Amino acid sequence: MKFKVHPLTYFILFSILICGYFNYFLIVSIILLFHDLGHLIIMKIYKVKIIGIEILPFGSIINTSINYNMNSNKLFLISSGGVLMQLLLYIVFYLLYNYGIISLLSYQIFLTYNKMIILFNILPIIPLDGSKVFLSIIERFWSFKSSIKIVNIISIISIIVFIFTNTISLNLIFVSLFLLFKTYSEIVNHSYIFNKFLLERYLYGSNYSKIINVPNIKKIYKNRFNFINNEREDKILAKLFDNNNYF
Repeated sequence: MKFKVHPLTYFILFSILICGYFNYFLIVSIILLFHDLGHLIIMKIYKVKIIGIEILPFGSIINTSINYNMNSNKLFLISSGGVLMQLLLYIVFYLLYNYGIISLLSYQIFLTYNKMIILFNILPIIPLDGSKVFLSIIERFWSFKSSIKIVNIISIISIIVFIFTNTISLNLIFVSLFLLFKTYSEIVNHSYIFNKFLLERYLYGSNYSKIINVPNIKKIYKNRFNFINNEREDKILAKLFDNNNYF
């Protein structure tokens, strides 16, 4: 498993340390550690292979064996795992403070930053947890291709709102540029993502009990077994990939 720390993380953590905020550094690091632990625990339950972890200032990007056809319920739980663990941390830090193990200042720092990190991560911005949770919900009602387009649009709108509702700072600029880059990368790779989604269905099959009939393959649903103009999707996909045709 590869482990990487994003340069932006070094910059922000160095800024905290050089200003003498060691207490902040320690508490924020604990929050981020438990956030990632929440994701990893649920991934372990579902036997998801961890390929690599990249540490970001507001959490991390965990590269896994998850494919685009993962069950929406599993995707929802895995994506929510970090925030769920942070909610449990409220109980832990409350007990630590009430038993006199940590100071009032440390407890207040925790309350402030844990809330900030939760609110930030639930934003529907790529690649934050909120965008994956949002996708896991809307892909139940829209075709997969439409769903990822909606996520891209909502991500851009959310970034704009995020920028204009926060005080301009160097950290905000760096974080906003990073989010814009990730969203842009997903938009330009839209066709690749959709073709990979189709290829996974072709290679691994789709065992869904609910059936839907769609007019063309671009309207295919993730959580359904699709009939495309009354023809089984597995037969359509076989023709598609056997002839090396892609969208």
